[in-house]
Amino acid sequence: MTDKSLEVDNSLFWDNKYKKNEFSWDIGKPTPFFVNWSKSIKNKNSKNILIPGCGISSDVIFLAKSGFNVFACDFSDTAIKTLYFCNKQNNTDIKLIHQDFFNLNNQYNSFFDYILEYTFYCAINPSKRLLYVKNCNKLLKDSGMVIGIMLPIGDNTVASNPPFEVTLNELEDNFCSFFELEKLYPNNLSIQKRKGIEYIAEYKKINHNA
Repeated sequence: MTDKSLEVDNSLFWDNKYKKNEFSWDIGKPTPFFVNWSKSIKNKNSKNILIPGCGISSDVIFLAKSGFNVFACDFSDTAIKTLYFCNKQNNTDIKLIHQDFFNLNNQYNSFFDYILEYTFYCAINPSKRLLYVKNCNKLLKDSGMVIGIMLPIGDNTVASNPPFEVTLNELEDNFCSFFELEKLYPNNLSIQKRKGIEYIAEYKKINHNA
């Protein structure tokens, strides 16, 4: 049996998913929670947002149209090419980063106000989750925040496939040294097929250099 946790480290694995139309994680419209969240943010044009593992998400276009400075990161050629054309068609100014999130240039250190998380944390190799958290801390400005829809919570039937299982205890263990937990609650704006397995988690960066 192929170890899916190793396959997901390869960009070709995800390219093939897009080419085969196997990207059921994408809901085909802006995520209701992020639409709601965006309305609460003032001075959007001064806020730098990073969306790691952005895929072909409609959130990227929506947030750029809403006035944020959006940086969309993915190592999939197909995802980045698709967003490139969407960017042109919508006359938006999305900054596309065609790189592995785990190898981002140091120029982005302490650069972002927000990192928006949805379907990336649960799709990466689980052995890299703590490194993901460390990288988020490094990339955010002081008091920057990770705003995440964490899933699948309480669904162990996905343990050996992307998405890989996520638990509240594991989130606490991974984030506690690098972030303060501001909010954690069930997502009441989940799409139908994800109701009951999503939690909103809002984490504020701990500045270790303070």
